[in-house]
Amino acid sequence: MDFNHYFTNPELESLLQRWSIDYAQICKLSIIGRSFENRPIYLLSISNAASGPAVWIDANIHATEIAGTTAALAAAERLLTGYASDPQVTRLLDACTYYIVPRVNPDGAEWAMAANPRYIRSGVRAYPYPEKEDGLHQQDIDGDGRILQMRLPDPSGDWKISSLDPRLLEKRTPTETGGVYYRLLPEGLLENYDGVQIKMARSQQGLDFNRNFPFEWRTESDQSGAGDYPTSEPEIKALVDFIFAHPEINIAITFHTFSRVILRPYSTKADTELPTDDLWVFKKIGEIGTEFTGYRCVSTFHDFLYHPKEVTTGAFDDWMYDHLGVFTYTIELWDLPTEAGVKERKFMDWFRSHPHEEDAMILKWVDEHAPDGYVSWQPFDHPQLGPLELGGYNVMYTWRNPPASSMGAEAVRHVPYMLALGEMLPHLEIQRCSLQPLGELQQDGSRRYHLDLVVENSGFLPTYTSQQAQKRRAARPVRVELDLPPGALLLTGQARRELGHLEGRSNKMDVDVIWAASPTDNRARLEWFVQGMPGQVVKVNILSERAGNLSTEITLS
Repeated sequence: MDFNHYFTNPELESLLQRWSIDYAQICKLSIIGRSFENRPIYLLSISNAASGPAVWIDANIHATEIAGTTAALAAAERLLTGYASDPQVTRLLDACTYYIVPRVNPDGAEWAMAANPRYIRSGVRAYPYPEKEDGLHQQDIDGDGRILQMRLPDPSGDWKISSLDPRLLEKRTPTETGGVYYRLLPEGLLENYDGVQIKMARSQQGLDFNRNFPFEWRTESDQSGAGDYPTSEPEIKALVDFIFAHPEINIAITFHTFSRVILRPYSTKADTELPTDDLWVFKKIGEIGTEFTGYRCVSTFHDFLYHPKEVTTGAFDDWMYDHLGVFTYTIELWDLPTEAGVKERKFMDWFRSHPHEEDAMILKWVDEHAPDGYVSWQPFDHPQLGPLELGGYNVMYTWRNPPASSMGAEAVRHVPYMLALGEMLPHLEIQRCSLQPLGELQQDGSRRYHLDLVVENSGFLPTYTSQQAQKRRAARPVRVELDLPPGALLLTGQARRELGHLEGRSNKMDVDVIWAASPTDNRARLEWFVQGMPGQVVKVNILSERAGNLSTEITLS
């Protein structure tokens, strides 16, 4: 596979269908819903397990963030091609399932990748009003297939020609006067332009799918883009409905762009408001992500707010964790400043203030690695604003997504982390299921037996996933059911018994060997006395929503 590529909807559909045929033993392709424009939303189920825990991966919730699709496909390709040849992949798929939705938003991707592109935040439905808002709307006005920038000479402008590179613009200082200055605007046309006022219009397609999930959802008056009500958008309802129907999901990843960071919940709350044990697990899984990818893992609330005094609600990762107790991370792929050599930048704060020398570093990187990523300024006669210049960054394939030549490396770097997530799932095993005959045969030829069952969780996560899942009662305890043959009697106990939850290793992360204690809280035991005819078979079923189901048969001897 060539992952230095961005997949159109037809290419994606063709690839997924081919995979479902070529790897039919372990790959099932389904449509979990349809978009506003009636495009299918595809889901890959990759597994060789009859039952088991699961990892969720999705991408491209936001229209222009198409790099996530390629990253999700890279993970799927490794799983499919590695089964039966790669010991780790084989072990994982024999025990668990990966659910992968490579493109949540096929409509938005279609618009973003069109020959005459339109860049929107998420859905293509006109929202909140059917008509365009007055002001400047981004679009490709010169027909070159790119949406660049416009610069207009203006004595009141806030930009000037860079002192480091004449192609760049540099911010005018608060005290600076007497120079040549510019206004800088996105390429586009104005709705109801009066010849004087230029204001930025909100997109006619004002939805933000990552505000439409049920977590702390707020109306349009409080948060723009959230939709008419939680899950009002068909793309989001498709995800929510599927996930609710599959409680075996323990860990989830949603791929976005950009900033080169792994984000963890909450968006609205400080770390002190998380259950302490869950915070420790969130950090540990994030640390492993950092080891594999080089991405920092941070709290959205503490490190990634768009505005220091405002929070966002209705996000996928917050909903998955808060309502379902699933450990969920948003991976913001790619970061042009970091790739160009900017060190440990402060995410959102960097856009408000940084040395202009870093702008020159970034342009130098683009010149060397993506020569068509920056367009020199060219005169253009704008139909409304008159003579101006078009140019600047092709943001779609430099800032928002990597240049195609860098996409493969960016996608593949996340594959080992996706596999590692599968290693951390809960995993039920039958440690012992033994039968001991008691006494002599009865007059009818039957015999009494002692049935001894020991079940353990050999995985990292517990069978309830998280403390938050316990709080929400999102994960039922492990249960055991005996299926007795006709005529057999249960002398003590019940055929259906609750085993309770089993811990994993996530509650044993202390590294102080002096005070180390490793209790067997990952193990439980049940006993019964039964009576039946020798040769009859008793079936033992172990049921768990989060850790999968097991069954075994034992013959009365």
